[in-house]
Order: sequence, then C-alpha cells, then structure tokens
Amino acid sequence: MPDLSMSPVRASTRATRVRRRLVAAAAAVTLLGVASACDSAADANDTITQGGTLRVVLPALPDHLDPQKIAAAMDANISRLISRTLTTYKAEPGTASSELVPDLATDLGRPSENNTVWEFKLREGVKWEDGSPVVCSQLKHGVERNFAKVFDSGLPYAELMLADNATPYEGPYGGKELDSVTCEDTKTIKFRLKQPAGDFNYTVALSIFSPAKPGADGEKDAYDLRPQSNGPYRVEPREKDATGFTLVRNEHWSSSLDSVRKAHPDKIVFVVDANDPAVTNALIQDQGADRNTVMLQNNVAPNFLQQVINDPKLSQRVAQGPSGSVRYFAINTEMIKNVDCRKALAFAFNKRKYRQAMGGSVIGELATSMIPPNLAAHAKFDHYRTLTDSDGDEEEALKLIDKAKKDGSPCPDKLRVALPDNDTIARYVKTMVDAYVRIGIKVELNRLPAKPYWGLIADISHGNHLVYAGWIPDWANGSAVIPPLFDGALVKPSGEQSGSNYSFLNDPEINKALADAMAEDDLNRQYKLWGEIDSRLSEMAATIPVLYPNSIRMYGSNVAGAFIHSQFGAPDLASLGLKDPSIPVDVTSSAS
Repeated sequence: MPDLSMSPVRASTRATRVRRRLVAAAAAVTLLGVASACDSAADANDTITQGGTLRVVLPALPDHLDPQKIAAAMDANISRLISRTLTTYKAEPGTASSELVPDLATDLGRPSENNTVWEFKLREGVKWEDGSPVVCSQLKHGVERNFAKVFDSGLPYAELMLADNATPYEGPYGGKELDSVTCEDTKTIKFRLKQPAGDFNYTVALSIFSPAKPGADGEKDAYDLRPQSNGPYRVEPREKDATGFTLVRNEHWSSSLDSVRKAHPDKIVFVVDANDPAVTNALIQDQGADRNTVMLQNNVAPNFLQQVINDPKLSQRVAQGPSGSVRYFAINTEMIKNVDCRKALAFAFNKRKYRQAMGGSVIGELATSMIPPNLAAHAKFDHYRTLTDSDGDEEEALKLIDKAKKDGSPCPDKLRVALPDNDTIARYVKTMVDAYVRIGIKVELNRLPAKPYWGLIADISHGNHLVYAGWIPDWANGSAVIPPLFDGALVKPSGEQSGSNYSFLNDPEINKALADAMAEDDLNRQYKLWGEIDSRLSEMAATIPVLYPNSIRMYGSNVAGAFIHSQFGAPDLASLGLKDPSIPVDVTSSAS
C-alpha cells in the first residue's frame, strides 16, 4: 500500500494463486549505534499508565477513514483503532508485528475446496459504538461495498479475488447481493474465490474487509469523516474542512474480546503539521503538549537528525527501524514512450545527493529494485550502476538522449514532476532538478495538494512526466509489489483511477509475465519469477527506485510503547500510551 512515511502513498494489487504465510524481516534496527526504542512488547509497555490524551502529528489528514476507501498505510494504521477486521497483525515490536492473529474471527480461517473457499466464525460479544452486535450480514455488506463505483479509491482485492455474479456485481446499493459471500448464520461468513489463495486470511486483514452496517453508510462523504466504530475508539464529529480530528473511547468495546489493541489513552488527538523542522524542534524542546506527542508519518527533520540520534537522551525518544518500503519516482510511460529517454533519466538521477538531502546513509539504503530487500522475492541487480556510482552517469544519459534524437524520437527537454505540497519533500526533489539540468533538461516541480495527492496522480490525464511515490507491500511477497504497480489491467481512461500503476504501464509481455507468476504453485519458483519481472521493469525504466528508507520517528518524554510496525512502516497506534496521563494536551505546543 502507499507508504506515507515522509509523505503519502497508496496501493492496489491482483490476487496471487498461492500465497503462504510469510514473516517479513522488520525488526527494529540500530542506527549509528543508537538502540531501538524498545526490544520487546513488555519493554514497550511497562511504563504506560491507562488514560490521558495522546497527540499525534500527521503531515496531512488521512485520505479516508471509511474502511472500504482506505488504501494508504497511514490511513490503515488509524483505521485499525476504529474498524476491526477478521484477522489483523500483532501489536508487538520486531518480526512479531508481521504475524497474523484472529481479530473479529475466532481463528485464522478454515480453507476448503483447494483453498477456493474460506470460512470464518465471528467472535461473540463484539459491539458497535451504539451497543448493537457485529453480525455476519454487516461483514458481507462491507465486502459488497467494494464493488460500488464510489469506492474506486480503495484497494481492489475484493473485486479481483472474489468470484463475481453471472451479471457483473455493482455493489449493494441497488438491493442486490454478491453470491460469493454468504452468511451460514449470524456468526459464520464464507467466501468463494475465483482461484486458489492459500493465504486469503492475510487479505481479510485489510481495512476494505471491515464490516459496515447497512443504512448507516448512506451518506458516503459523511461516513468517510465519521465511520461507525467497532474498535476501541470512535471518531468525534467534525466539519468537512476541519484541520484535525479526535478519537474518544468506544464505551462498548471490550478489552477481553480484543487481544491486539491496547487502547491505553482515553483520547487521541490528530493534528496536521507538515513543517518537519518545527515539529522536530518542538519535540526536542519537549514542553507542554509536545510531551504527549508522536510523529506518525514523517521522520526527524534532516537538519536535526545527527543531533537527535547522537544525543543519549534524545535518542531514547526515537522509534526507528526499516520501513519495509521503497521510495521511487514513477515515469509516465504514456508521456515518455521512448525507453532510451526513460533510461537516460534513470542514469542521470543522483541518488547520493537525494539521500544526503534526507539526512545521509542513516536514512536508508540506496534502491536498485522495486521489491525491497526484506522480501524473499527480492532480486539483486543494478542496471544503472547505483551501487558503484551513486552520483549518476551523466555521460551515459547524454549518449541515450543523443541516440533517441538520431532515432527520430527526441527526449523532452522540459519535465513536469509531481510531488505532495510539502517543503521537506520539495527539498529532496530539488536534487533531481539539479541533476537533470546537467543533461540539458529543465524540471518544473508541480506541488499538488497533499490530501488528494494519490488520487490525482492515479488519473492518466494529470500531465506530469514523473511522480513522487512510495510503496509498502500488503504482504511479504513480490505479488504485493509488482502487480499493483505495473499490471496493465489497472490502467483506466482519463477521469478514472488507475490504481497504483502510476507509470500507466500496459505492456503485453509484462502482463503475461504477471499472470504466469501468479499461477505458479511453487512458492520458491514464484519468488524467482517476481525478481525476474522486477529486473525487466528496471530495464524498461518504468520507475526510478531511489531508497529503501528507514523510519526515524521522534516522540515526547511522556509517550511510551513506540516501535516501528512492519505493516505500516510507522509507530503502531494500537500500542502507544502515556507514562503520566495527568499531563494535558490542551496547552500550546512549542511548534505552534
């Protein structure tokens, strides 16, 4: 899914034929000798006292809270406090955070008929915020909502994996039902899939498989601002143009029926502040409301990074670890059709300077592929010599530009690059501007509004040659990276969303290779196929992978339980709490 660390991002994908339970290597790491914020669940939580108000700083408001519209990692992290799913991930540090556990369901599901049918039994006693029980028909309704056109911003797993009706299903609002999702009784739901999926229980951990009450979701925009909760918190009413929002306790949630969410604070206040240096400085000063504050999606600002990680006291207030994501630029293959021109852009990109602007090597490893190195499907290749010359190769780029001109298909001498409207991101991207000037290409930075950014760049008519993006796999396989980013079936006409295929690549050979990889039963062979496709895509220069970033998030002295969760690449909101709940947040932050 889109990785919102240091910015927003979003996701979609096709189903693999067989995906088995995998554990992503996402343990917290030590950076420049600084230990992780916590080494075990006990260490993370032993100082937390129940109650109080936690303050969470975001770079932008979440795109969505309606679970069927959620695609971004940040939104999913927040949604987990409101909307429960049949399964979910442990709220524990290290590799444990990639382990699946039952949530609304009593177990991890019962597959049958060669993994084409999955049945789940619902837990007794789980209630909505109005006190009514969560029942099977509401789960079915939630799944069916994915088929309605109004939910094209969400992930497409339901449409891609579930068997469709004889007449293509268009959602529940016309009174029709999806035949492949049935309720055996009020507590038993059954899914019939198009093709075998050995780990469909990982798919139902996504927010899009959350329940929704028929009738309560009638006003779609209002429900997006305030979905009904069956988790530990509910959303306080807010205006559409509000700059923040607050979660308060759902009094009908029971900790005895939820083994994952700790729900330590009484209240969680979300505020938007995209000024990373100001937020970092406020957390360093650690006064007033900042004592109860955590940076959720943005890293420590580059100009403060060395100070924070090298100061023994400040470094104790940092959650850090690999994000499990890739930061990249998608090249619009509809606007830059010549492969040599795209290769020239890849060769000329100065990844060393880009990373230096972000804070140096501590911020992550330089990327050569789209599948990150923590996945078994990762293949080692370096077609643009990143690891031997991270400053880029201007000479090779100029040769390719000259070749394209001689071939009668000249490269553009002006590029429009889209990025979220964020000063910190713009500073990183400025290094691209400088690099491309050296090969005779002028770059115009197009700063788009941060909140609708991912929807804007998913429309093929947006008019940008490159777009800033990032990706966190929805599960630990190349099937959660390559198909969502490069499947030609996702490319839609102007005015519609092309999922996360921001390159708008629709190559018949790649499409066939994706289908072949998904049909591969042998998991080790499937890994190899994803790596081979990744290499081919690199040679086509559909994207420029830049970094496998680390997450380095600071928090106030009164915050505890912070660690980087492998599923979100960010602090796990379900685990955070306060040491002293009596410290208020209704005081001015030093960042204000």
